[in-house]
Amino acid sequence: MANPFFRLNRRDAMRRLALTGLGAACAAGTGALWLRAAQQGAFSSQTGPGGFFRIDHQLGWTKGVQFGGNFIAQELGLFEREKLDVRFTAGGPGTDYRTLVSSGRAFVSESNPPGMIEAALNGQPLVAFAAVFQRDPGAIISAADRPINSLRDMIGKTIGLPNSIRGQVSALLRRAGMDPASVRFVPVGTDPSMLAARQVDAYFNWSTTAIPALKLSGFNPHVLLMSDIGVPGYGELLIARRDRLEQDFDVFVRYTRALIGGWGWMVENPREAARIVVENYAEAGRDLREQTLQAEMMRGYIAHGDALTEGLLWVGPDVFEENIRLAHEAGTIPAGRKIDVESLFTQDVIKAAHASL
Repeated sequence: MANPFFRLNRRDAMRRLALTGLGAACAAGTGALWLRAAQQGAFSSQTGPGGFFRIDHQLGWTKGVQFGGNFIAQELGLFEREKLDVRFTAGGPGTDYRTLVSSGRAFVSESNPPGMIEAALNGQPLVAFAAVFQRDPGAIISAADRPINSLRDMIGKTIGLPNSIRGQVSALLRRAGMDPASVRFVPVGTDPSMLAARQVDAYFNWSTTAIPALKLSGFNPHVLLMSDIGVPGYGELLIARRDRLEQDFDVFVRYTRALIGGWGWMVENPREAARIVVENYAEAGRDLREQTLQAEMMRGYIAHGDALTEGLLWVGPDVFEENIRLAHEAGTIPAGRKIDVESLFTQDVIKAAHASL
């Protein structure tokens, strides 16, 4: 069999590698939205000059290797191949991602399963269609010499948590027969300085972003993933308006297909991906050592679970169903209010993207 890279230049070879790498697993079935798009055929009527469709992607945080697969897809020309003009806008602590998408000011952004439940409760017409991190990096991070290994270890401790996470942890404590009042919860942001200064016994953050920074500062951290205490989740869950997804379904398939290529290449080449992101896409001042550690650590969260059998960026019902159950226990979903898992996500885009690779 001929070498698939024969007579290709390096850029084209990298594109081919991205499209045929870890993301190439094919899932059967494509769903009603895919059938509708196939019947409609050509590109959306909102394409611009040259047939390129503009996508404004509101990132969930500042630009860095956390979104490396997106930038690698841009670097490899995968968006160009799909006739997409993609613009990434940096986010931050004050950015209301769901409102930006639901209002139409952003085409795509990110959330997580609890965020999608909150959107449904608020009547925001959003739907998730793919997930970069198959295992949510959210974690309770403590000092290695005083580790928090379980819910029981939190008793009598001071734990820094955002209010949204506090409800989940309180529900899990009650489920395990423990009183949440036996834990002192304090609100914190993403700055690990309170942990490093021993002002808290543990705090919540994404392990993939916090651990490299803590280690480089000389602090030895311990990680207790939220998924290990009963909160399965996705990270960088891609979201859109449901009506936009239906109207421009082919665009979402093309976009997801390109992202599969970008993230697949990054999983295979984390150090090179970190260098590309720092040199060409990240905000000024990003530390290449830290970004490289992040990229290497992210691999185990991206190429995990269903991604190993179904394909990268996969999304399925089980995670949403468990988050709905936990939200009922936490009181986030009011008594008597029902939220159907089908209202929160669709598999049609990711199935169509993998089927067309």
